[in-house]
Amino acid sequence: MPMPLREVLKDPTVLAAEPLVLAGRTRLGRLVTWVHTSEVLDIATLLRGGELLLVGGVSLATASREQRVAYIQELAAREVAGIAIETGGRLPTVPEEMVQEAERLHLPLLELRKVVRFVEVTQSINGLLVNESVRRLQLADRVSHALAAGLAGGAEVSQLMDILAAEVQADATLTAPNGDVIAEASADLEGPSPRSKEHPIVAPVSSAGVTVALLTLNPRPGADLLLLDAARDRAPEALGLALLRSRPLSRVERDAHELLGLAVSGGRSPRRFVELATRLGINAHDAWVCTVARIGPGQGLTAGIEAAVSRSGRTAISQIDHDSYLSVIALRLDGTTLGAARASIIADLRDVPMPPQVKVAVGPATRALAGIGHSLAEAESALDLAEDSGEVVVDAVALGVPRLLGALGRPDLVGAFIEEQLGDLLELDRRRSGQLFETFAMYLRQSGHKTDTAAALHLQRQSLYQRLDRIMTALGNPEPGTSRWGALTLATELEAARRRTGERQ
Repeated sequence: MPMPLREVLKDPTVLAAEPLVLAGRTRLGRLVTWVHTSEVLDIATLLRGGELLLVGGVSLATASREQRVAYIQELAAREVAGIAIETGGRLPTVPEEMVQEAERLHLPLLELRKVVRFVEVTQSINGLLVNESVRRLQLADRVSHALAAGLAGGAEVSQLMDILAAEVQADATLTAPNGDVIAEASADLEGPSPRSKEHPIVAPVSSAGVTVALLTLNPRPGADLLLLDAARDRAPEALGLALLRSRPLSRVERDAHELLGLAVSGGRSPRRFVELATRLGINAHDAWVCTVARIGPGQGLTAGIEAAVSRSGRTAISQIDHDSYLSVIALRLDGTTLGAARASIIADLRDVPMPPQVKVAVGPATRALAGIGHSLAEAESALDLAEDSGEVVVDAVALGVPRLLGALGRPDLVGAFIEEQLGDLLELDRRRSGQLFETFAMYLRQSGHKTDTAAALHLQRQSLYQRLDRIMTALGNPEPGTSRWGALTLATELEAARRRTGERQ
């Protein structure tokens, strides 16, 4: 069973190496599936993801700066849990370019300051991982057998919930996507008792491929958390079968599930997509906007979203997909602009109280059915970009430049463009720490209004004028309204997006 990286770092064999976190500190919750050691620089293609990679630094010591950066990028793309590099000898310190790139990509990078036997580390951690996995399989089988016996005996959903609650020592609740309670059961049939301080465990329950309910397990004190984790995997299947028997899916639910599946996958069957849209009543509309919400555990989490998107007679097709709530909102423009119609959806969502764990993004609007998949994908991307922001409702269009930066997938080209446009300004900032870039970015966003810029930066106007003189001199005194000014504006927004992405947890 995977272990969080922060727990792996507490193992005595790892502590003996005096590990120091150099980058990715906010991602120490990443799950380690295996510990592996290799000096090969192109090891990424041989990994599956989730590994903690132990590196002696022999190959890195002789590698070029570009090779070291590429090494970090490839391992981050493979989604390894972290990299631990032993320093001393051939590699006195971890190269700064590796630290910077790892921090930018939020990849945990560790320095092992004492020499340890990597074989002892791998044996210790991998042994724990294997033992936990074996025990988890045994517990999962136990849960499966108990629920399968109930199903075979004709147990209804409520009876299966009683079996589950007693088996895992947790209070169990099964709720519909709109928050209605389908069934609930107590771990202690003789009466209530205090709940554990552990967080609830939540799992989606699917019926014929459609998420139709959420199972919430609230552990009682002393409950086996590994057993609960195993139940999260096995119980939904049995409950889904019971629900299919007692609450078969409607044709609308099936059609909505298929349509959203086609949209997410890129609409590889356009004719079928149009057929489903017609049956669901959204084909004859003027435009469409998609929303994606992260809903987390709890009851009634989609009610606010449903209330907001259905205002003003809008038609919406929605479904839960694990911890996401997807909606396609069909619009009749009736003389208004598409931008205004989309803005009204955002306003309605912001006007409805949302539970604290809910965050929803509104994708770009589209006048073509074929654009629904793009709207869903961009809403998902916006949610990722705004993951650590305080925003509850995220406007994907407002995050256009950061989304473009991610879609380009070529940090080398973006970096070269920023350098050619802003290189002298950024270098001046690095040498003098004068916050010149931030000043120029605000100046552009205030449409060149100096008074508004000074107010936004809490600067006296004379101080702003002095900064702007240095900025314009460094940039070669470009003229507003020219193509050069436009390139500077784009480069500034790209650099601001790159910095925000680098600072995100």
